[in-house]
Amino acid sequence: MSILIAGFTSQAGIIVAVGAQNAFIIRQGIARAYVPQILTICIGADIVLISLGTAGMGSMVSAHPGVLKALTLVGAFVLLIYGFSAFKRVFETCMRLKSRFRLRRARALALAGGAGVDGRDLDDSHSRGDDADADSDVVNSMATQSASSLRGSASASIAGEVESSGNEFQQGAQTTLKKSLVACLGFTFLNPGVYLDSLVLLGGIAASYGAGLKWSFAAGAMLCSVVWFVALGFLSSKMSKLFKNEYAWLVLDIIIGIMMIFIAAHLALR
Repeated sequence: MSILIAGFTSQAGIIVAVGAQNAFIIRQGIARAYVPQILTICIGADIVLISLGTAGMGSMVSAHPGVLKALTLVGAFVLLIYGFSAFKRVFETCMRLKSRFRLRRARALALAGGAGVDGRDLDDSHSRGDDADADSDVVNSMATQSASSLRGSASASIAGEVESSGNEFQQGAQTTLKKSLVACLGFTFLNPGVYLDSLVLLGGIAASYGAGLKWSFAAGAMLCSVVWFVALGFLSSKMSKLFKNEYAWLVLDIIIGIMMIFIAAHLALR
């Protein structure tokens, strides 16, 4: 049991970090887009790589630094593309928000103008004399109801637009299954760190426990991957209600874009 816990904590020290793969899972979880498929790939990849490292494949990775260098450059390029895609979404969101702001402003001005006309009509009706009081009361009541109805319908329209725009944006954040799976495979297998961590580092630690106990260490590391990815996907999905507002998506994409470009630059320059 102590060795299994050692494997769990060792993997936790590696996997519980803000990286490209975790950022991708968070965004997919918030959008509720193919989360089970994404988690299956991530968990399956970790189980395979940890198994290979425990079986002694880490020495092969260490013996071919040129392959890791090539993977590093390819991974940096993929992250760079994803980072620019995030900033493209930021630009598109800003344009969408600008258009909606203009629309709401135009509706507010139209509403204010309609209320002003109703007020002038009421003043004119009061200036006609005492013999028109009954008619004035009727006009007053009808105009007030009309203005109230206009305000209510406009407010409901704007509120409905905000709600539908948030839902529409959340649906727009969902890509196709094929694109999501390809992106997940790229973040998983084009990251040289995953080979160094899972094959070399964890494989080396597991080997130190001997042939009889190294698989207990590997089992603990695999269990950590399952717990982490399931928890990350579940908690991200629970956050989807907070991201019905497009401003939240805007902030998230800015953070992801900066993160991806920073990681890509780090990989390319190291």
